[in-house]
Amino acid sequence: MRALAFLLAAVLTFLALATTIRTTDVLLGAVEARQTGTAAVVSCTEHGPVGRWGAGTSHACDADVRWEDGSTERVAFPPGQLEPGAREVAVFRSTRDAGVNDSARWFLAGPLLAVALGLLALWFAVAAVLSLVPGRKTPKPDEKWPLTEEDVRNTPVTRRVRRLRSLAWLGLATAAAEGLASMPFFDAPRRVGAFVSPWPQLEEAWLVDLPSGVLAGFAVLVAAVIGLVAESVHKDAARVVRYGQSYLDGRKPVPGGGSSWVPTALLAALAVWAVVEVVLAVGDAPPLVWLAGSRDALVLLAVLAVVAATRQSAKDMVAQLVGK
Repeated sequence: MRALAFLLAAVLTFLALATTIRTTDVLLGAVEARQTGTAAVVSCTEHGPVGRWGAGTSHACDADVRWEDGSTERVAFPPGQLEPGAREVAVFRSTRDAGVNDSARWFLAGPLLAVALGLLALWFAVAAVLSLVPGRKTPKPDEKWPLTEEDVRNTPVTRRVRRLRSLAWLGLATAAAEGLASMPFFDAPRRVGAFVSPWPQLEEAWLVDLPSGVLAGFAVLVAAVIGLVAESVHKDAARVVRYGQSYLDGRKPVPGGGSSWVPTALLAALAVWAVVEVVLAVGDAPPLVWLAGSRDALVLLAVLAVVAATRQSAKDMVAQLVGK
């Protein structure tokens, strides 16, 4: 039954992925246009309502395009760009397929969402296969401090583990925040040459202004590492619960002091700096632009809240576990 549920989730996620690819700029390439012009649809092929292009009806159209340099040619547009009978539609061509030149808002958010859905679909598919494989009920005989799944499941989640897990989720949220914050920045038609943002002050509001997608990729990588560390720490806690002092005696002595407030103070200073940068840079702008400009400030404030709420020294963590 679990395998069937995971398989159904994988299919639905794949449909969401295909729909995202069709409705965003995933197929259109770079944000800088090589050519711009107007298109008149000649013929279309209908796709849908459910298929390899996702959910919903769409059309793959051939259109006669007159480029701004005066040249004309017949161009094939992917599904989701043009509709039958369309005339005088502003279009562009960049490094991949041609598309409608209305707004580049999905230039970064679309691919990020597509990658996330692709990984999620893969995870569901793998989970469907693994759910058919019997789980390990007994520990491996060659482990020095063996654990069962039940041992790990019954171990209380310490504040340190909760902090690591929360920071891992915040890493994923940071990747999503970059995609969402990019939408106002790229919300303008493309033109030949360098892209001109309608809100260039957003670059001044962000503490970290890396090339598009780099921050998201780094955040996901950090989230994965922190997530693995969190599970390792939780398994270590499970060994403390199961084996008690005998396990602790074979490890380094637990530090007796409390956790330092220095990292928290540094995070607070960075958060204040980020807020000041937003106020100085954004100025008189719509709320969505303010929200986009507050990307780094919101992430830092969230990290600060997690760190402050989950403070726990190593000594306190061991005391919590040994008493179980």
